[in-house]
Amino acid sequence: MKRFENLKAVLFDLDGTLVNTLPGLTELVNQMRSDFDKPPLSEEKVGKYIGKGMFVLVRRAMTDSMDEPFPEEMFNLAVKSMARHVEAGRYSKGVLYPDTIETIKYVKNLGLKTAIVTNKPYQMTLDTLAGKGLLELVDLVVGGDSAARPKPYPDPLVYACEKLGVAPEEVLMVGDSGNDSSAAKQAGAQSILVRTGWSEGVPLDEIAKRDEAAAMIDHLSDLQALLPAKEGAHA
Repeated sequence: MKRFENLKAVLFDLDGTLVNTLPGLTELVNQMRSDFDKPPLSEEKVGKYIGKGMFVLVRRAMTDSMDEPFPEEMFNLAVKSMARHVEAGRYSKGVLYPDTIETIKYVKNLGLKTAIVTNKPYQMTLDTLAGKGLLELVDLVVGGDSAARPKPYPDPLVYACEKLGVAPEEVLMVGDSGNDSSAAKQAGAQSILVRTGWSEGVPLDEIAKRDEAAAMIDHLSDLQALLPAKEGAHA
């Protein structure tokens, strides 16, 4: 695709894009809810609440709603509960989607820089990545607490560009939700959306149109066909 001829870096979201972390996040949510004598939520429900980072997930999970207000004192207690369960580590760290490793290797072999840009806290991101063979393949990891504001704000992408030494217009963001494509659009980068994750209950087609995503793909491996040949990667 001609629009990717000047590409120098590909940024990947983590949850729902590279790794299926829904079972583990559901475990954490329900461990937290149990501390407050609340019944467990289903994976389907938790999947809808994922996307804007752990603080938002805590509020949504505790209120079982997308935007219902939650008293600050209770919210602070819930955040502490979630932090304890994350630190205890008694939850699934997730499973790689098929062809995740192969696709990132393909991107690297084109001579492009790679980064993971997620709203998951940085240390929790490292815990998720441990033992999966991904850390060795990326040049940078940006967590939800690495920049001033998380996605859908552009801050994490701008931060990644600065660290990688590339301009936003030379970057492609690959993610599964509007948090990724909106952050990319605001930063001046392009985006591709993959249908493997969760989009907060908003149809991905609507998100792609809103944020002018370059493409939507069914599987991460479909990205390979959209990238330029090696000789054009730095054109």
